[in-house]
Amino acid sequence: MQMLAWLACSGAPVEEPLDETPPAPQNPTHAKAPGGPGGPGGGPPGHKGQKAPGPPGGQGSGAGMQDPFGFPAFHDRPAPKGPPIEATGSWGEPILISEGEGGGYRPQVTVGQGDLIHAVFYERTSGGDLIRHRTSTDGLSFTSPVHVGFQDLRNWGPDIVARDDGSVVLCWDHAAEDFHSRGWMTVWDGSSWSEPFPLTADDPEGEIGSGHIAHGVGEDLYYVWIGKKMTPDDRFRAMSRVFSGGSWGEPQALSDGAEDAWHTNVERRPDGSVLAGWDIGMGGSATTLYVVEGRDGEWGEVENLSETGPPGERPHFAFGERDHVTWFRKEKDVGPIEVYVRSGGPGNWDEAEILTADIGGYHFDPDIEINSEGDRVVVWGWDSGPVAELVYAVDTGGGWSQPMRVASLSEGKPGLPSISVSSEGDFHVVWNQGVRGSNKVYYARLPNP
Repeated sequence: MQMLAWLACSGAPVEEPLDETPPAPQNPTHAKAPGGPGGPGGGPPGHKGQKAPGPPGGQGSGAGMQDPFGFPAFHDRPAPKGPPIEATGSWGEPILISEGEGGGYRPQVTVGQGDLIHAVFYERTSGGDLIRHRTSTDGLSFTSPVHVGFQDLRNWGPDIVARDDGSVVLCWDHAAEDFHSRGWMTVWDGSSWSEPFPLTADDPEGEIGSGHIAHGVGEDLYYVWIGKKMTPDDRFRAMSRVFSGGSWGEPQALSDGAEDAWHTNVERRPDGSVLAGWDIGMGGSATTLYVVEGRDGEWGEVENLSETGPPGERPHFAFGERDHVTWFRKEKDVGPIEVYVRSGGPGNWDEAEILTADIGGYHFDPDIEINSEGDRVVVWGWDSGPVAELVYAVDTGGGWSQPMRVASLSEGKPGLPSISVSSEGDFHVVWNQGVRGSNKVYYARLPNP
């Protein structure tokens, strides 16, 4: 099969052979997740639903198609008891940015050149799940939604990054009727989006998901995802592909496939290097968290972050004088109960800080950002049962605040927030909130704290 390798210097696609059997990682560091077979509860990479346990005896993949609306099953169970989050912080009024009956899912936000705010999400329409792009100069009003990607089928999991030259790169997963899927990419030049071109092989038996992208030095790009054959005996591996020196390298496996990998992510440091992460496990309990540094188009040694700290999933990063990573932990038969932050860097991490100690309810899907003054903000979803809202904690140098609400929408459940920061130190967040089968996307701004 063939794949298009994008030449960033010219914008022209060029065909290159794609190795369809990526090599195992040079330094596999697979470790069994603590607490027995464990796995995430988010959803299969395409379907965005609840993952089912693997076959009896722990054989095969833990992926399963359960809920096409991506409404995690823990929302249907009684939440852990404890004090609620009642205080509301200093965010502006939330703005609804999804339009139409299809609502919005899996939003992402990035602040680009000139502090232009870019928000993307996908809308569930009669013609398919389609990606929308909106921009704002002030966080008060947004341009009309612009279609991005394909006009049919399932365009899922968009991720977006803004580069220093003013361009924006977006990747997403495109799934067919039978759920075989492929990673794609497009570039916004300030006025329009380029034609989509593929990042993974056209494999009618393959499924990919959790695609994320980051820009490195110059035109370098780092793309990570999870992929497997659509059989119960195959497991998802964390995968990567790097654009460097004017061409795409071959796909590289970051995990060994002994257990399923989930929730890949990659984000850029100020110096142009990147940090990537994912979690590994099966079932519905704690997973093992991994990170790896990317620099000059190459990956370093994979680090098992759970060997020196709590297990968990969905890593997100922020970078100041040091690296900062946030994630959440779930326990079997309980659900997602803690949100953590660790600071330091590969091989030299501080002890994990718990942001949710002694607070009741479920805590899930955190994201973190830091401004140029060193102020850190973490946002995450909170569900106490009767009340569920997007919440946050802030650290302006004296330690983390108590959790507070970003908003009080009093409707449905929050999920999958994305946070970015402007040159003035303001924080910008988007998230989806709703009930099974009906979600909306909201935006809010936190002035420099």
